[in-house]
Amino acid sequence: MNIDWLAITPQSGKAGTNPISFQLISENDSFEDKTIRIRAICGNSKSEKTIVLKGKTYPIGTVFNFAYTGSVQEITLPKGRYKLQCWGAQGGHVSGSYTATGSKGGYSEGVLTLTEPTTIYVFVGGQGTSSSTSSTSGTANGGWNGGGASIRKSSYDNSDIYGESYPRPGGGATDMCLVTSTMNYSSGRTNRSSVSLLSRFIVAGGGAGASIRYTEETTETTSTSYENVGNGKLSYSWNNGTYWYYYKQYLNDSIVKGKRYRLTINGGSFNRCFIQIKNKSTGQQVTNLGTTFNASYDIDTYNYELALESVLGSSISYTYILDEVITVTDTETTTSSGKSNSSQQGGGTSGRGQYPGTQNSAGSGGAFGLGANQTTTNYRYDAGAGGGGWYGGGTSHSDTGTSYVNYSGGGSGFVNTAANAGYRPSGYTGLQLESGSTKDGSTSFSSPSGGNETGHSGNGYARITVIE
Repeated sequence: MNIDWLAITPQSGKAGTNPISFQLISENDSFEDKTIRIRAICGNSKSEKTIVLKGKTYPIGTVFNFAYTGSVQEITLPKGRYKLQCWGAQGGHVSGSYTATGSKGGYSEGVLTLTEPTTIYVFVGGQGTSSSTSSTSGTANGGWNGGGASIRKSSYDNSDIYGESYPRPGGGATDMCLVTSTMNYSSGRTNRSSVSLLSRFIVAGGGAGASIRYTEETTETTSTSYENVGNGKLSYSWNNGTYWYYYKQYLNDSIVKGKRYRLTINGGSFNRCFIQIKNKSTGQQVTNLGTTFNASYDIDTYNYELALESVLGSSISYTYILDEVITVTDTETTTSSGKSNSSQQGGGTSGRGQYPGTQNSAGSGGAFGLGANQTTTNYRYDAGAGGGGWYGGGTSHSDTGTSYVNYSGGGSGFVNTAANAGYRPSGYTGLQLESGSTKDGSTSFSSPSGGNETGHSGNGYARITVIE
């Protein structure tokens, strides 16, 4: 509010000989400047003065810190130059019988010049829900501000194969924007308006959730041995009194129904001969073994005879060996386990992992500002949910590849500089920064508590520092 005139008229004295003094006390809490014009009148003489009362400002070096609260925070800044810093949140951990660590959040910083007082809304990401392997029911919420939600256990049981995995939610992003939003959970993720997401001008991506897997596989191993139950010489006789010798031996005295045997024939080999196994009662040929001698053949029933026939008109000696085939089957159950390797960090122009968010696309199942939910409950290998970010990270699952516990992604970071204008979606309304950069959680960057850190652990964080 401007005061146009403050008129002062002296009651006595002459102009210039009895000066009038006054004190102007300002209680200006606004960031807007106020202008006051003063006119002093003495007789026919007058004097005018314009005074500008500067709006509220902050000293250079003033720091505003924003820790995680699970709600939108805001600050109104006067015109000036500011350093902005954002740290993304970590994904959820697995504890209990098996443990795995959620992937870390990334970092973004930039310099912003404001030409007028501006209200900025700060969304500080929350870490994905951590829980024990003993907690297996329901869905765990994703980290506040876009982290993907996750079921607590997925299992698979198919005959000789059993497997289970314990995925965890992704971490939320940390960002600053011009438009606030309600933040209610829907299907395990925070539901934020698109208008608010499109007004973000600095974002640090959240890390993907952790996951572990356990597998049991039952295998059968078969070993075979032989026990001799009979051997002897095959007798022969003339067949029709002319050309054929007919060698035969009844084996049913040695064979037990339901067991399996190996028959070995030893003797001469000559032209136009063959070996048959016949049913003793019916004479029906069961199999013709051809002309191969000194070999072994399997028979697995009973009441058979062995016949060898030849065109030669002389006697040849043949012997047989009969062994029972003894098969032993052993059953063995093997177990294995594994966990995600924490390399699905958030932040950077592209998050990390198999399905990261990038500058212009989300990982599998993710979306603009939202990490992918992990909802499958019937697979052996479930990856953790995706991290929130400029674009959210993705997730996946499998029954065949143990590496799939790592198939998730961190959300990407973003700084709205002129160089990144090509990554602004349709309808974008964010402020443009003078400069800035974003780093993923595998790199070293400034820590909110001082010094440096490699990736950000726990909940997200944000900071604004007055430069000038």
